[in-house]
Amino acid sequence: MESYNLTEAKAKLSAIISRVAFARKNVTIRRKGKNVAVVVPYEEYLHKWAGSAGGKGLLSAKGALADIVDIDEFVEDIYKAREESVDRNETGV
Repeated sequence: MESYNLTEAKAKLSAIISRVAFARKNVTIRRKGKNVAVVVPYEEYLHKWAGSAGGKGLLSAKGALADIVDIDEFVEDIYKAREESVDRNETGV
């Protein structure tokens, strides 16, 4: 699978889209050395991911947090992890 850092991907977006659409190749996008996105052909997206919710939209998420005992502690942990994250450069977001 081809891989580009974000700056390269911005500069070569048209070529990347052509490669994905016509050559049916998936392309990975990296930011700060970490994979953050994959560009896939639209038909592959529809086949593998768009239908995975069974057309239920947000209803497919029902019960996803059922195993969380203390939601307040869970949210607090999320905020703490965001504060400690080294790849976040904006404060208060």
